[in-house]
Amino acid sequence: MVEKTVGMFSMTARHSQPKRLKRRCMVLAALAFVLAALFLTKSLSISKEKYDSVPLLSEKDAPRILYYNRHSACHNNMAHITSRLGLNFTRLKPGFLGDLGMREHRANDIINDGFVQIVCASADVIIISDTLPDARPLLQSLLRQNPADRCSSHIIVELTNRFDWGIADFDEYHQLIWQLHHAKPPNLHWVANNAFEAKVMADDTLANPEFRIFRPSGFSNVPPNAVSPQDKTVALLRELDNSEVLATMRELQIPFNRIVGQYGGPHTLKQYRAYIEFPYQVSTMKLYENLAAGVVMLIPSHSFFKELVEKRIHAFGPWEMLRRMGPNWHEYMDYYIPELNPYINYFNSFDHLREILSSSKDLDTKNVRVTAPAAYNRITQDMLYGWADLFAEIGFPNLLVDGKKRSGSAYTPIKKFSIPISVAKPVNLNEWKAAYGAVKAWKVKQRDEQIRIWDENQKKLTPFELEMKEAAQTGSQYYEKQRKQEARRSDLFQYQVLDYLHGELNKEHTFGGSLKGKAFDPAEALESVLSLADKEVHMEFKPQDFETFGHLARYLHVAHHVVRQPSLDSSITSKIPRLIERASTLTETLTKRLYPWIMNDNVSSINDMMGQWTGRGIALTFPTNGYPRGVHLILTLRNILNCTLPIEVFYIGENDLARAERKKLAKLPMVTLINMEECLPKVRDVNGFNIKPYVMLASSFREVIFLDDDVTMIQNPSTLVDESFIYKTYGTLFFLDRSFRAGNSEWVRSFIPFPSSTSENGRYMRNVSQDEQESSLVVLDKARIGVVHALLAACHMNMKQSRDEALHKHTHGDKESFWLSHELVRAPYGFIPGVGGAAGFFRTKNGGLPESDVVCGPQSHIDEMHRLTHFNGLTLLYKDDPAKGYIDFHHYVAPIRDNPGNVDIGQHPWCMLSLVPSEEVIEMNERDKMVLGRTMELHKRLLLTGFDVVSEIRDGLQPF
Repeated sequence: MVEKTVGMFSMTARHSQPKRLKRRCMVLAALAFVLAALFLTKSLSISKEKYDSVPLLSEKDAPRILYYNRHSACHNNMAHITSRLGLNFTRLKPGFLGDLGMREHRANDIINDGFVQIVCASADVIIISDTLPDARPLLQSLLRQNPADRCSSHIIVELTNRFDWGIADFDEYHQLIWQLHHAKPPNLHWVANNAFEAKVMADDTLANPEFRIFRPSGFSNVPPNAVSPQDKTVALLRELDNSEVLATMRELQIPFNRIVGQYGGPHTLKQYRAYIEFPYQVSTMKLYENLAAGVVMLIPSHSFFKELVEKRIHAFGPWEMLRRMGPNWHEYMDYYIPELNPYINYFNSFDHLREILSSSKDLDTKNVRVTAPAAYNRITQDMLYGWADLFAEIGFPNLLVDGKKRSGSAYTPIKKFSIPISVAKPVNLNEWKAAYGAVKAWKVKQRDEQIRIWDENQKKLTPFELEMKEAAQTGSQYYEKQRKQEARRSDLFQYQVLDYLHGELNKEHTFGGSLKGKAFDPAEALESVLSLADKEVHMEFKPQDFETFGHLARYLHVAHHVVRQPSLDSSITSKIPRLIERASTLTETLTKRLYPWIMNDNVSSINDMMGQWTGRGIALTFPTNGYPRGVHLILTLRNILNCTLPIEVFYIGENDLARAERKKLAKLPMVTLINMEECLPKVRDVNGFNIKPYVMLASSFREVIFLDDDVTMIQNPSTLVDESFIYKTYGTLFFLDRSFRAGNSEWVRSFIPFPSSTSENGRYMRNVSQDEQESSLVVLDKARIGVVHALLAACHMNMKQSRDEALHKHTHGDKESFWLSHELVRAPYGFIPGVGGAAGFFRTKNGGLPESDVVCGPQSHIDEMHRLTHFNGLTLLYKDDPAKGYIDFHHYVAPIRDNPGNVDIGQHPWCMLSLVPSEEVIEMNERDKMVLGRTMELHKRLLLTGFDVVSEIRDGLQPF
């Protein structure tokens, strides 16, 4: 009831101002009534498993507690704690306030709407647990100048592993944490269930308030499963299919059973011989539950764990933060702390683990099944008395633990401590900003050093480690590795033949590079490819298995190239019996296997499809709510940029683009509407971003220019194509995305065994950025065999099962599939030099002066002639909200580095910081400013006419 009512409250922010003011009083009153009713009626979440006999404190002695949390495990833990203290609480799930990572302005709006005052008036104590940013309104209120705005309740912050989870405006959020520490509000109290999160907070924010460590209770009410006598003799492991650890343990024949999904809780695990864990987090509820239950745990020693992580044999998210803590990093990871390590068994290598598990001796040499529960019970007792002490400090001294008064010998008091920070302690905000900036720069250097170490370690892997990495990276079960190893032997032949067909033999500068410095007999290699294809053509694969799919797709590319573009010298073809016949059969077989969805009454082969394409044109797709953007783009092309190319607008069935909008579009000259369900009837469950490659394939244009509906064009796209040397060379016009985060190329290398020289020099494969391509504008010449096969492969990668199980797990949307598909089928491609920048205005913060090295606005791109070409975004300050105005365009950033600097996603619109502003920050020329001015004027007129396309055709601007 609380969550439902408070959810209504959050909706008031979406109404217009008059309605908002009128409804706010009603909603606040309702919220206050419901909160009060919940406290009075004790509508609570309390564990009744073991401690239902503990009496509740009287109302005069017990605080009214509000538990502010969205995490179920933390909730269960707090329910157990409060039940043993004779307390109850009301839980408030903050998800109704918005997604994770609330921003500063949203928190201020919530404070101004009265939420904090109502919530805090209803509780004596508010415990914020797990995801701290959820409580940003409560925390920000403590710094308000007006005392009436501040939360009056005692606030207990319980850190777990999410002190800044989901935050976008890191600088502002970290400043908030430091200001809270510096201001020391008397009603703010800090606790944590592990020292790591307190250390991370200190390192990231330079805030080191006094903490108490309150370990989780270790309580679990999951009933045990029955375990057979035979199963009790084995150790359990829980690892993912594509885990290198799993592949290694299987290859070394280490005895274990693998569990998938739910493991049955700690009281099930303790019945097995042991539980093997490779930690994925520094501190988990599972660890404490296992200790409390007496599970025999086998964990890699901290030195072996470090080796596994730094060789990337084991994935561990928090490693970068732990590594920054220095050589004693393991002291902040609960699996290795002195308090707990007497009850955990450690192994120093995989061989050591095999020795332990192959022995017939009892593994519980530390008598963990008996000593761990007793030891953890003492830890729990100290934790409970610690909570009681904290409540006594804030005015509630009469708490009991399990209904008993405390005794001096019954517990060890939990002392407060502060984490030392790495710099001189700032005494004011200006000092903090200077120190914070220095720490951020240091962290960037540390990240670069970690990437260097990872790269160096990859070169030092043993042959066995490389083999296991290959097995794990296929993304499929380990026992499929042997089958795929056979196919891997023919991959090199495929790549060499395709590089040869693309004219790379004896060339210095090449796309692929597989022929450099190697003796190569084209007839022998092509014969080998055709012979191997006969054996492997029927290999089974799942759509998300890009390794096997790519292997077969390259066979098809070779065969189709031989048939459609016979460029081989007779001295070669004469050495290969029945070359065209064999290649034709292979082409037909693999087309039906890989791309059955292209077949219809008019298309029975790839050649049929290619025969239908003519000329050059523009392809668009947008739904009903994208109609205003699409119309504005079309009229910009026609009336401002004088682009006369024909345009095709694709939609996916009657419910995608409304009939009324289609009728309006049909009035525009040289605009054709196409229903994807009619031209590709076998394609299902493809929409949104992922429809792009299908649109480009289905388009009737041989040279197809795809544009997003929210792209802003500065140049005529036809001119870009005509004047691009890269397009003339490769038949592709690809633009680079911005560098947001360091990349991880391991996934791509798992299904592309021999990446091209072009990709190896790119940011993605060098792990500089996980974002390589930006796809708001993509141009393909479908007259080229390689481009067609890459486009077909891109469509496959964007199928539902492929994208859900592979593409979207490693990339964002469709964009990387364009260059990856070219890599997959070994088709040459090229990028326009220069990563994405930003175009717009200089950033200002807190009323300060404009920062001439930071430009805010949509992502911008330049062409080979260094002309500003287009933006991935509209000219509006807020997408689809003209009332908030337009962007003041006057400068843009044209980065000259692969990793050009920070992208500030906490600002709206996003901003880009230039590291070399004298070379990268450029003032727009008058011509580009005029184009943008006319583009915005066109948009304003369309708004006034309700996007009446007919009036714009009649009264359009003069072509520019």
